[in-house]
This record gives sequence, C-alpha cells and structure tokens, in this order.
Amino acid sequence: MNLLAPITQDTQPGVPVDDPRRDVRIGAAIVIFFFVVLLGWAALAPLDAAVPAQGVIAVSGNRQSVQHREGGVVTAIHVREGQRVNAGDVLVEMAAPDLRAQERALTSDYLTNLAQRARLMAERAGQRNFAPPAEFAGLPAEDQALAAQAMALQRAQLQARLAAVSAQKSVLGQRSAQLGEQQTGYSGQIASLREQQRLLSEELAGMKEIEKKGFASVNRIRALERALAELKGQEASMTAEIARAGQGKGETRMQSVSVESNAQEQIASDLRDTQARLSDVLPKLVAVREQLQRARVRAPVSGQVVGLSVFTIGGVVTPGQTLMEIVPERRTLVIQAQVAPTNADDVYPGQIAQIRFVSVNDRTLPLLTGKVSTISADSFTDEKSGRSFFRAEVEIPRDELQKVGDALGKGQLRPGLPVEVLLSVRKRTALQYVLEPLTHALWGSLNEQ
Repeated sequence: MNLLAPITQDTQPGVPVDDPRRDVRIGAAIVIFFFVVLLGWAALAPLDAAVPAQGVIAVSGNRQSVQHREGGVVTAIHVREGQRVNAGDVLVEMAAPDLRAQERALTSDYLTNLAQRARLMAERAGQRNFAPPAEFAGLPAEDQALAAQAMALQRAQLQARLAAVSAQKSVLGQRSAQLGEQQTGYSGQIASLREQQRLLSEELAGMKEIEKKGFASVNRIRALERALAELKGQEASMTAEIARAGQGKGETRMQSVSVESNAQEQIASDLRDTQARLSDVLPKLVAVREQLQRARVRAPVSGQVVGLSVFTIGGVVTPGQTLMEIVPERRTLVIQAQVAPTNADDVYPGQIAQIRFVSVNDRTLPLLTGKVSTISADSFTDEKSGRSFFRAEVEIPRDELQKVGDALGKGQLRPGLPVEVLLSVRKRTALQYVLEPLTHALWGSLNEQ
C-alpha cells in the first residue's frame, strides 16, 4: 500500500460523502407532499358545475300563429313578409258569399222583429205612435235602411190595427145608438097607446052608462072593448121591443169590451211570438257575423309578419291552416333552451344561467346572466333529428339586454339568434368529479343480477 498517495476531493477530511438514499427520500417526500396537497385540494376546493344547452332567442309568449278555422278561397292579401302590423289590422280576406247573403237575411229579420216588438208594446199601452228600439242606435249605414223600412212598415201596421179596432167600436156604438133611438120611439108609442087607452076607457064607461038606460047597443060596447084590448096588446108589444132593444144595447156594450179584450190578447200573443223569433234569430245572426269576421283575418297582436304562406288571390286555404306568424313587439326577450334528458333533473326554476352568443359576429359580445323561469314537465322530440329534449325558458333582465344594445346597437338582438346556455348546478369538488362516475358504475355492477 502506498501511504504517500495523493489525497483527492472525495477523500478529503471534513467533506460529507453524497448519500443517494437521502435524495430518494427527499424526492419521495416532495411527491407525497404534492399528492397530499392535490388530494386535499380535490377534496375541499369547490368547483362550479354547469349543464350545457343549445338555445335560441325568442319572444316571451312565442310567435302568434294566424290561422283560419273554416278555410276557403283567398280574395285579398294585405301584408307581405316582414311587414309590421298593428293588432286588429286585416291581414287576409276570405270569400264568403253564402255567409254574406245569410247575414243580410238574418239582419233584416232581426230588425223587423225588433220594430214589431216596439210596435206591439206601444199598441198594448194604447199609444198611437212609438219610438225606434234602442238597438237601432248606432247601426251601420247598410243596416239603417233596413231599420227605416221596418219602422215604416210597423208604424203603418199600427195605424191600420188602431183603425180596425176603432171601426169595430164605431159600428158597435152606432148600433147601440140605434137601439137607444128604438127604445125612445117605442116609449113614445107606449105613451100614445096609453093615452088612447085612457080615452077609450072613458068612452067605454060612458057607453056602458048609456047602455044601462037602453040608449046604446051592446055591439058598440063590445067594439070599444076590443079596441081597448088591442091597444093594451100593442102596449105590451112595445114594452117587449123596448126590453129587446135594451138587451141589444147590453150585447153591444159586451161586444165593444170584447173587441178591446181580443185586441189585447192578440197583442200579447203576437208579442210572445215576436220575442220567440228574436230569441231564435239573434244567436244565428251572431254566429254568422262571427264567421264573417273570421273571413277577414286580423292580426292578434302588433308585431312583424314572418312565415307568410299565402301568396295567390283565389288560392284555397284548408281549415286550420297557418297563414302566417307574427313576432310580437315590445315583449321581453327570452332564451328557449333545449336540455338533454340526462340533465333535466338538474334544471329548476330560478336557476342562474350564463348566455353566450355563438354566431361569428357575436363572439365579442359579453356573457349575459339570466334566470330559468320554466322547465317543461315532459320531453319534446325534434322532428328533424329525432332527438329528445326538455324545454327550458330563460329570462334575461333588461340591464343585461342593455349590454348587447350598447355593443351592437338598439334592435340588433332579434328572435331566432342561436346561443349557448350554461345552467349552473350544485357545486362539487374535483374529487367528487372523479369518484362519482366510479361509484355509479360500481353501484350498477353490484346491483346486476
């Protein structure tokens, strides 16, 4: 052994020799510390979870479909695609010649019965004239002529019926007067007969005195007695005629009362019939006018016409066909989002939602914050893709919409624009994100038969 060998750095006294095991321990400690910190963070740090959904901007209350219940032939089109209309504006007119003729006939019948009812009520009250019914006030021009004709006819009929009753009463009055004159004449004749009887009785008494003295014949006395008896018979006949005339006057008075009573009964019967006809014709008239109103298709709300499907005058519209849709104006914009059935349980009213615009020109727009207002109770199926989804409606506050207005300008946010919606759900830790799929899979495998 060479005791004089040079001393190297590894063998210099006081310098520690490297221990590879120490490096391993330090590295292991660092790794363990990192995993402990990571596991602690994963177990304790909450992470926001969200349900993604695709949606479009819509108007609260949706588009208003314009349909025609009966269908028919188009006679006029008053709007074009994209045109703004006001509520009540006529959009399309349908042909309805039969309904128009029926409406005119029913209107004439209705106005005639109204005038007849007014006439009968005036006649019942003993009036010689009557005012038009209250229903005649404010009639359209085409109905005013019918109303005037009905009033003229009923006024003429009132005068005719009053004249007929008056004529009957006049005839009965004349007959009663004639009977009274007959009674007066008979009474005068009775007075004359009684005077003749008095004179003849005095003559007969004188003749009987003379006959007792033998100066008068019995035949003369018998002739006077016969003449007196004949006068008494004439008086009795005149008395009977007076009674008969009195009876005739009583019958005449009863007939006069009967004329008035029969007239009132006829008025009451006609009034009932008229009211029954009014009750029958009025619902029919209302129904026909409603059909005529539907022949003039009007805008249900103010807004913009979209999806116009009628373009040809003379074209046929089927019953219930959608002629167009109207996007209402001045209504709150909402988001109609389609939520996958697997995420529907995590969506509820009042839930916070983040809205992002997905079109190229709108990527610079800020995120909008809204709130879920409704979630459908059942799923829908997309007819094109066959995909099932639940429909959620997200309301956007006005201050959030103002952000878009400030960025793009007023009126640029329109219904139909596509958006992405993130619906915030319960907070979970990173560890729960990792373990929940495993626990669900394990639960499913353990419950398999």
